[in-house]
Amino acid sequence: MKHLLRVFDGYNKAGLYIATILLSVVGILILGSLPIAIVMMIQSLESGELLAPDFNELPYYQSLLLQFSTFVIGVAVLFGCIRIFHKRGFRDVINGGRPVRWGHFFSAFGLYILLMALVMGLLMVFNPENFILQFDAGSFFPALIVLLVCVPFQTFFEEYLFRGYLMQASAAWTRRVWVALLLPALLFGLAHSANPEVEAYGFLIMMAQYLLFGLIFGWFTLSDDGLEVSWGMHTANNLFLLIFFTSANTALPTPAVWMMVDAAPVWSDILEMVAVTGVIWLILKRKYKWELPRLFGRLEAPAAASDPAEGLNASDSLNADGNVHSI
Repeated sequence: MKHLLRVFDGYNKAGLYIATILLSVVGILILGSLPIAIVMMIQSLESGELLAPDFNELPYYQSLLLQFSTFVIGVAVLFGCIRIFHKRGFRDVINGGRPVRWGHFFSAFGLYILLMALVMGLLMVFNPENFILQFDAGSFFPALIVLLVCVPFQTFFEEYLFRGYLMQASAAWTRRVWVALLLPALLFGLAHSANPEVEAYGFLIMMAQYLLFGLIFGWFTLSDDGLEVSWGMHTANNLFLLIFFTSANTALPTPAVWMMVDAAPVWSDILEMVAVTGVIWLILKRKYKWELPRLFGRLEAPAAASDPAEGLNASDSLNADGNVHSI
């Protein structure tokens, strides 16, 4: 529980969270729009009139780079606000202040890629007419480089915000682990409600999938006591789909290897998602000796956290009655 307990080291007044979210949104909108504004200016100068940026006129890799630049800026802006207002360090929001556990990230990343490849391979065998090969080396490899560099920033921003900052905030406000799991998952789903897939395939089924993803990533965060595993899985999911499969209604079209004729989700996809992530959880549980997360019970700030300048003891834990004690 070090990841959640770390929140009590800093300042947690509601106004600070409101200020952080508002300033982050404003900062991301202003700074994140600068690259797009530059493109708009160049295109307007070339045409002689003010134009909105036309990404279709740009090479795929340039278009992708512009769209992903917001997330790179977003990480910096969000952390700056957390540092100034809450007096918490960068790694405090990742895993309670420990060094980043890259082995956990790559273990989750590799397992997820392997199982997704297996699932998609089976779908291609049993439904080959749904997949059209469209590989074009000229557009694929430049886009691949951009995706490999930028997608980890996009997924890290979302994990840092939802499973890091907002999960810790939920723990600080409610002192309930189950709320810290559920609330960020709901917000994660709502944050994706403007994606074109939602309009194309229906709000209910897409929100169910986004909510399930949020709950799964949150469960892994609680299991591993940090963001590394959920970040690895999230990165693997996005990279795998963006590199190998695209469809007409995707939020981010790419020159992927295959075009899916019908990418409409079905309710059985939820069972597939649970099965894949369940296998990963069982493997990593054995590898890292995880215990089942304790969802119920009350989190209490350790005595050492009464002074925000002091850190948590490594021995702080959640005992059987759900309260935090030093052991």
